[in-house]
Amino acid sequence: MCSTRISPINIALLSCLSFSTIAFADDEQNKDSTLFIGDVIEVHGQSNGAKDVQLVGSVDVVNRDQLQNEHVNITVDLFTKIPGVYFSRFNQGVVSTDVAMRGFNGEGSMPHTKLLIDGIPSNLHVGLGEMDALFPMEVESIEVVKGNQDARYGLHNLAGNINMTSRRDDAKEVEFLAGSFDTYEAQGYFGDVNNGFSQHYFIGVRDTKGYRDHSALEKHTFSGKWFYQPSNNTELGVIARYFDYEADAPGYLTEQEAHRDSTQSADYAQNDSGDKQTRHLSMHLDHAFDPVWQLSVKSYIQQFDRHRYLQYTASSAQQERLEKDRQYGAVATLSATFSPTWLLSMGLDYQAQDNSNERFVTVTKVRQKQFRNWDFDYNNYGGFTQLQYRGERLLISGGLRFDGFSGDLFDGISEQYKTINDEGITLQPKFNVLYEMTDRLNLFANYGVSFQAPTGSKAYINEQSSGFDFSKNYGFETGAKWQLFDWLNTRLSVWQQDAKDELTPKTDGSGGFENIGETKRKGWDLALSADINTQWSGFASYTRQEAKLVEPGEAKIAQKGNWLLGVPEFTATAGIIYHPVNKLKVSLFGHFQGDYYVSNVIQDKQYGDYKLVDLAFDYDLGWGNAGLRINNLFDSYSDYVYLVGDETIHSPTDGRAINFSVSYRF
Repeated sequence: MCSTRISPINIALLSCLSFSTIAFADDEQNKDSTLFIGDVIEVHGQSNGAKDVQLVGSVDVVNRDQLQNEHVNITVDLFTKIPGVYFSRFNQGVVSTDVAMRGFNGEGSMPHTKLLIDGIPSNLHVGLGEMDALFPMEVESIEVVKGNQDARYGLHNLAGNINMTSRRDDAKEVEFLAGSFDTYEAQGYFGDVNNGFSQHYFIGVRDTKGYRDHSALEKHTFSGKWFYQPSNNTELGVIARYFDYEADAPGYLTEQEAHRDSTQSADYAQNDSGDKQTRHLSMHLDHAFDPVWQLSVKSYIQQFDRHRYLQYTASSAQQERLEKDRQYGAVATLSATFSPTWLLSMGLDYQAQDNSNERFVTVTKVRQKQFRNWDFDYNNYGGFTQLQYRGERLLISGGLRFDGFSGDLFDGISEQYKTINDEGITLQPKFNVLYEMTDRLNLFANYGVSFQAPTGSKAYINEQSSGFDFSKNYGFETGAKWQLFDWLNTRLSVWQQDAKDELTPKTDGSGGFENIGETKRKGWDLALSADINTQWSGFASYTRQEAKLVEPGEAKIAQKGNWLLGVPEFTATAGIIYHPVNKLKVSLFGHFQGDYYVSNVIQDKQYGDYKLVDLAFDYDLGWGNAGLRINNLFDSYSDYVYLVGDETIHSPTDGRAINFSVSYRF
């Protein structure tokens, strides 16, 4: 159990701060708290755009050298090297895995992580991040910010945010893979940068029968990016992407069935399957008015469609679910570098959704009756302003974020109209400070307020229903980043997030929410990155955390002190990279997770712990790369567990898999 305590001194320090962190130049990277996993590389583009925020706290960046040779069914598996994140692996076709952090669960029950791809918001309405359109070869880097100190984002930015950047370099390569479970994959990237104009294309195809019976999937993606610089001060760009994904769902097993044969599918799930599509178009503008003022504007239109058939247990009915998220909006950021010590950053954003959500009771995919039919608009508008001072050793900054909502919903079953619950403007102060004690030791602290906004029909009210206040989340963190040796960077932090009137969706399929009361999440993170010499490098992390119901109310007093469901006690990573000869790289990587409870009420048993180890060999052929990967090297058993009534249902994760790949660079 976690026994982390936050001292009154730390609280007093944080409450005195009035300033969030913003980067000025690459040579200032040692004056931050960011840890890099992999080589630090130059990210192409945006040289004339508004200055990005470089936050103080637990910020981690995984770069392309750690991503480009990975091969995954779902893109979220690229996050296993990132400290402090953990996963709920449903493994049910198009709804496969969700990522979580900071004591929140990955059940999809509480949106808490903002996802952006090339700066464009990419969460579904329910809060799940939709990133499967990105194959590993197309990803340039992944940045994960944990905590609620980031003023740039409001909606879904409850425990942190994820920024994924796609490639825009001048390179041409293809790669082919074959492996276990009849898995085949092809990826191709073409990038050309010439005389102020660049074009970049990616195509990816993956087909697999899957580890479990009835878990086959097939996915295809294509993207194009075109950028033009009419002058040294301006860059214009367009990004287009199409993605299609079809998958069978193997269903859930009893605990005995799962341990007896983890490859089997549930008999009742033989007709469960689904598909999803992503269509995306965005326009990007970066402009420097002069050496002081810089502007970035991004506008987008995109659609996420999901259609699936699912059945949770043999005694329940099959459902057909159709969800269409039509999203459009714009994000604008303006920054002013008044001097080497002062920077002002301001932003406005508008995120609009025109969605539909339908559900039917079905028998072998034949509709029997409709029990959900929502057609709704869900619009979020917000902005921020923040000011930073950076002295010789002190970096201190502060900002204020605001958010508001509009929209309405028509319920086709009850034939009722509702308007969105309007709480007015929600204000969220953000404060950060970092002090460089020595050239090798940085001390940092941050504080932030974020909010939880419900989704679905209960985000709307009418004359028969009353409004509600958004749940506020108050978080702070303090820690140190220490370069113990020239080749070793470490970061240790202690954090806590408190909430009142926390909302969680009901599990009865109604789309409603319930108030679970006051909650407290706290823990500590240790992470390190080592680049020992030309032969040896590595990284490791350990996060210990606790998430509890502090005050559930008189009606549920028996739950007081219980753990929140789906939150593991710890998560850890470890990676060793060895070059025995110049052209050969051997990588050993482990990802570990502790137990969690499957209910806020029933807490007599825990599930979900695992210890997974992967081994990889990469050989530089000169004209390309040959790779051999063994995932789950020791064929360890693990599963995702969910509670239905008084019984648990289990979804085993993949056993050992061996893949061989070869790439060719033009």
